[in-house]
Amino acid sequence: ILVNKINQTNKEINKLKNRQFKQTNNAAPVKVEPKVDYRGTGFLVDSKGYLITNAHVVERMNNVYIENNKGEYFAATTICTDKNSDLALLKITDSSFKSSSTIPYSIKKATADLAEQIFILGFPKSEIVYGEGYLSSNNGNQGDSSAYQISISANPGNSGGPVINRNGEIVGIVTGKDIEADGVVFATKSKNIFKLIEELKKSDTSSANQNIKIPNGKTLRGLNRVQQVKKMEEFVFMVVGN
Repeated sequence: ILVNKINQTNKEINKLKNRQFKQTNNAAPVKVEPKVDYRGTGFLVDSKGYLITNAHVVERMNNVYIENNKGEYFAATTICTDKNSDLALLKITDSSFKSSSTIPYSIKKATADLAEQIFILGFPKSEIVYGEGYLSSNNGNQGDSSAYQISISANPGNSGGPVINRNGEIVGIVTGKDIEADGVVFATKSKNIFKLIEELKKSDTSSANQNIKIPNGKTLRGLNRVQQVKKMEEFVFMVVGN
């Protein structure tokens, strides 16, 4: 499990706690800086403020916040979870949150190809970190057919981060690593995002959640990796809570 249990004396957290909130034209997104006990990663699946992360990232959080690439925090709530796929859908509740542009990536519903090159973005520390590798098995831990095994380096805090192919499609979500083998990481398949949201819409027919639209962006296709990452950074968040 790659959610980070944070030591409050840790140098990175001291840096985080000393950071000043960047003011906007309105009030600061969160008026009191949140106490941080746990950390993971999440990414937008709807520009209205819906994010995907891991269920295990938020399961012990009574209060959930997300931090964007400008160092701003926004309060969020957990809409639903699925422990089988280890996914959670969050909704940013701060009215000051605004997504500045269209989500540039798509969520892949089909199974990715064995040996496909992939990269990940996540928050094993207080700034976004890039990693690259390849899909090494179409099954996850102990033959789990709902997940992939990928060959890549990942650390606590990467949980919930997107796994992206060269076309800018999200093919999976980092869930954990094999602690007995170096560079063996597991990721739930991206098709489970569709299942999670479909089940939510079936069970909650009267809510605004009916309007969730999974992104189908194509603007990352054909770009080099540096360009892809620059366009994605705005949509990948640190998920923190207490």
